[in-house]
Amino acid sequence: MSRRRARRWGSESGQALVEFALVSPLLLLLILGLVEFARAWNTQQVLTETARDALRSAVVANPGFTYDAMVSMVDQALQRASLDPKKAEISVDGWKAGSGTPARITINYQYDFEFFGPFVDWATGDKSLALSTSFVMRNE
Repeated sequence: MSRRRARRWGSESGQALVEFALVSPLLLLLILGLVEFARAWNTQQVLTETARDALRSAVVANPGFTYDAMVSMVDQALQRASLDPKKAEISVDGWKAGSGTPARITINYQYDFEFFGPFVDWATGDKSLALSTSFVMRNE
């Protein structure tokens, strides 16, 4: 009886191929989403580390360190991480305000989605994500 049924309904040899064809776009979308999220997370970590290093160099008692040197330091760190320094906005408050007073650096960066840019642009009207980091240290 089972042989007759198998002959009547045909072979199941192409079933796995059909299932893979249905599931593979979803898996690819999931993997690309993970890669895009990891890139954005890495950019946020680079911004945070850059802000910390630049502010540390600024608050240490060094009269020769200037605002331009701090901006140059941030630009070089972003270039080392293959990020565009032109997309970064840097603001510094309380720097050189006296020993013991807090100084704050804030870096805002426009992160552009590469893989999901068109989808995000279609959904929100903007294909970039505003990343921001801030760091506070006392002047020495």
